Amino acid sequence: MTSHTSLYPGQFRISRIQLINWGTFHGYFSIPVARKGFLITGGSGSGKSTLLDAMSAVLVPQSHLKFNAASQQDLGRHNGRSLVSYVRGAWRQQENAQTGEIAPEYLREGATNSVVALTYDNGAGKQHTLIAIFRLNGGENSVGQIKKLYGLVPGDEDVDKLSPLLTRSLDTRKIKALYKGPGASFTPTYATFADRFRKRLGIKNVEGQLLLHRTQSAKSLSSLDQLFRDYMLDKPSTFSRAEEAVEQFEDLRQAYLRVEDVKAQIDTLAPLPQLHAQRATAEADKHKAEAMSEALPAVRARLVAEELDSRIRALSAQQVEAQSEVESLEADVAHLDEAERRAAMAVSQLSAGELDALRAKMETADIEIEHRSKEFQRLAAAVGEWTEHYELSPQGFAELQANAKLRLSDFETDSADLTNQQQEAGVAARDAATACARLDSELRSFSSRRTNIDKALVELRSQLARDTGYAESELPFAGELIDISPQQADWEPVIQKLLHAFAATLLVPEEARKAINQWVNSRNVGTRLEYRTIPEFTSAPASARSPRQLIHKLEFPDHPMTAWVRQHISRRFNYECVESVTELDKVTQTPAVTRDGLESRPKDKDGSTRFIKDDRTRFAGTAWYRVGSTNTAKIELLRSQLTQAKATASATARQVHNLNRKMDILRTQRDKAQQVLETKFQDIDTASAKARKQDLQAQYDSLASSPEAQALAAAHQHAKEKLNAARARLNQAQKHLGDVEGELKRSTERRHAIGTVPEIADKDIAKAVEEALHKGKRTLTIDNIDARRDEVQADLQDAARTAARRIEDANGKIVSVLHAYLSQWPAEAADLEPQASFAGEGIEKLKYLRADRLADFRARFLELLNGQTVQNLSHLASSLRHARSDIETRMEFINKSLERSPFNGERTLRIDVKDARGQVVQDFQRDLDAATSHSLAEISEDEHDAALQRYHALDKILSRLGSSHPEDIRWRNVVLDTRRHVSFIGRECYPDGTTANTYQDSASLSGGQAQKLVFFCLAAALRFRLAEPDQDVPTYGSIILDEAFDRADPTFTRTAMSVFTSFGFHMILATPFKLIQTLSPYVDGTIVVNYDEPLINGRPQARTGYSLIDASTLSSPNPDQPHPEEPADADA
Repeated sequence: MTSHTSLYPGQFRISRIQLINWGTFHGYFSIPVARKGFLITGGSGSGKSTLLDAMSAVLVPQSHLKFNAASQQDLGRHNGRSLVSYVRGAWRQQENAQTGEIAPEYLREGATNSVVALTYDNGAGKQHTLIAIFRLNGGENSVGQIKKLYGLVPGDEDVDKLSPLLTRSLDTRKIKALYKGPGASFTPTYATFADRFRKRLGIKNVEGQLLLHRTQSAKSLSSLDQLFRDYMLDKPSTFSRAEEAVEQFEDLRQAYLRVEDVKAQIDTLAPLPQLHAQRATAEADKHKAEAMSEALPAVRARLVAEELDSRIRALSAQQVEAQSEVESLEADVAHLDEAERRAAMAVSQLSAGELDALRAKMETADIEIEHRSKEFQRLAAAVGEWTEHYELSPQGFAELQANAKLRLSDFETDSADLTNQQQEAGVAARDAATACARLDSELRSFSSRRTNIDKALVELRSQLARDTGYAESELPFAGELIDISPQQADWEPVIQKLLHAFAATLLVPEEARKAINQWVNSRNVGTRLEYRTIPEFTSAPASARSPRQLIHKLEFPDHPMTAWVRQHISRRFNYECVESVTELDKVTQTPAVTRDGLESRPKDKDGSTRFIKDDRTRFAGTAWYRVGSTNTAKIELLRSQLTQAKATASATARQVHNLNRKMDILRTQRDKAQQVLETKFQDIDTASAKARKQDLQAQYDSLASSPEAQALAAAHQHAKEKLNAARARLNQAQKHLGDVEGELKRSTERRHAIGTVPEIADKDIAKAVEEALHKGKRTLTIDNIDARRDEVQADLQDAARTAARRIEDANGKIVSVLHAYLSQWPAEAADLEPQASFAGEGIEKLKYLRADRLADFRARFLELLNGQTVQNLSHLASSLRHARSDIETRMEFINKSLERSPFNGERTLRIDVKDARGQVVQDFQRDLDAATSHSLAEISEDEHDAALQRYHALDKILSRLGSSHPEDIRWRNVVLDTRRHVSFIGRECYPDGTTANTYQDSASLSGGQAQKLVFFCLAAALRFRLAEPDQDVPTYGSIILDEAFDRADPTFTRTAMSVFTSFGFHMILATPFKLIQTLSPYVDGTIVVNYDEPLINGRPQARTGYSLIDASTLSSPNPDQPHPEEPADADA
């Protein structure tokens, strides 16, 4: 190895690499590194990358460290290497014969340490050794368990002397004591270590440090865009500006949320004034209705009294007038009565009273004829259904009575049969009516709710949910989480009976325990309430041992508490469902039940066995059922059953009606036959009665046929007629007088009963009552005033009830508003309660919010909106607009570096910048410009809509900029990373500036051309990152390349190496054997890494070593005879 200690004096280059237990480098190794250049070669899998990864472990922050990065680029995946695999010495994968698992095999199983040291020499007498120590204790195999210590020590220090200090632990105190000279420092923190060695070695910043690491896998750089975007250009300030804007926007967002919060409070309380007014109006209406109702009797009494006073005056006048008329008519009747007596006396004196006697007998005969005719008509109507014609003679009447006797004898038999039919039909009708009533009651009950649980319990739950703020779905009854399988419908009565009590158990989340307990304890719930608090997580129920167990006949809807219900039923209701008593006796270990409801229990300790049969609910119907997540099917079944029951009831009712009608007809026929038998012939013999009347009439006519008798009779008749007429007028007058006097008496009594009418203080109420009484369709009178009073009273009661409901409704809504408000803003509970009586306080709170708080928060919101957030975004927009020109300015420095070295013959390379913004970036910049346009113009308070519009535009942008969602993070990187808003074009130029070739991207180039282009630009990038503008040679010079130039031809390889060396770089190259001769002019030191698996203690063990060679004396391997593959890298 040739000495070049004076090459580039002042530039730090790696001079030695030391390893202790790194990967398959087992033990201590010290590898000298030549100053001119250093070549690491060896077969595939020999350990070249292991050595380079050791240097990376010292030079690269852990968060950016990628082991064997060059191979990862080819594999496209993680290669499995890690700091743990290197510290432990993982060298192969082995399958566990017992478990079948594949796991790495380690050289170092117990507590172990790895040490990597890099010595840098500036060729002018200064040396620094960088030390990294890693320790894993026994049983530790994760990166997070690795203990680390980093040291920076002046001079070229041997680290082999550290081994005795690391046998038991990482003793920092002893290690520091070992290197206690001036300038030595140790720290467990890599960032501190890196800051120190960058200053010592002349690396300007962490970006330069990372570029050195990426250069190690330079062959993975495939385009100019990737090179300049990822390694040349610094992270743009747009990210920090965006972060600052997002942070400051949080104050604006909170101000906006406070405004929205106050507006939400206002919106929540806004109904209160109207509800308060509605309640006041309803209270006034209720008060008026009650006052009118209270005044109604007095107003009615006054109106009746006034009407009675008027009527009494009128009736008194009518009485006097009627009395005079009666007295006049009485005198007329007395006079005419005397005239009639004188006329009658004259007739009597002429016929000695014979005519009067004959007349009396004829009147008696007429009465008898009329009586017998009526009896005959009645009898004819009775027998009309038997016969239309019968002879009115003793013989015909005898035949009619014989017919009646026959009908009476048939009646007993017919009525007995009909009575039996009536009884049977009546029982059927009553059963049908009972079934209809039961089904109708059940249907109404179930239709009023969606659950099978008792209505009282459902209403109680609804009130509990409203008052505690929980949804009813969060407080299910156990029965609502259980369904009986449709295939097990015939078992439903038994299952309903077994689970009846449990189904009504209310299930409460564990976190609601306190609120529910307080609510239940503070009031009378009015019924029996049982509830259980349910934990959030429930163990799975044990598998049912028998397929006949009750759990298999049930289904469970999806609900957070379903698991607990299943578990509880499996444990507490583990009945076996059997078909017969014989099978029941065979079940001895668990409860069992038959289809008919006979239950058995396991045998007690005293040897007895308990049996239960409870048929109290057998005829209760489905209304008694509680189990079921919904009652829809039950309602449909009840409707179908009710329709069928109504049809049956209607049919039985018609049958009963028809039978009753037949019985009525039969009884009527019996009564008519009885009537015929009870009638005598002489009662209907009108012929003999008429003959007697004719005989009497003949006698009378003969006696009264003389002229004198006729004249006297006519005079008597005329006098009699005049008397009768006068008497009729008198009777009418007396009746009228009696009516007047009676009405007068009644009116007077009614008036005395009313007495003094009380005065009503509220004249408006009295007037309103009187108007209400007069509003009827008929004119108000003393006769209809009571009916009208009842109507008005009913209307007033309805009005009062309606007003009370309005008050209750308003109070309920007020309570709901206050409850909603306090639920969302509980801090306000100090001044408010969810009670109707606090409506006034709520309204005052609303006024305060509208008048003061909203204005304050809006002012703060506008102040922030017009502040720094918008200015930050304006600066961000400006940075995005000027990003390309800034990059072009920076690229000028790169181009100046490129001008120093020919790229192809006399031609040089120049990099131009081209706009590459996609649609997403352009849309973002357009949105940003729109949101920040006129940003310096403040928005006043009267432009609130404009302020909200600007806020929402800002919020849309900044919410996405601050989002942690992966898609938004990708979007943020796209729109803010201005390095990706441009693309880079390489132009190969003649000395006069004309373009020979243009390289849009490297994808269209061959592998060698692409490597040439990228490496050339990489060299310029390294110079830009590591050298000061006025430096010819950078202070730090060592560049590591893994698998360098593996696809390039020898000419380009020499060109690229000339580029790197012309920039003053110290090249450390890991490359295959084929490039040794090509690279030998640029290096003065070469090692060959070798790998072997010797038998140690009878077992193969991986070992990696190296040997120094003189590369200039080697010939390139024959390409037709490829180097044989080495064993797989131990750490791969």
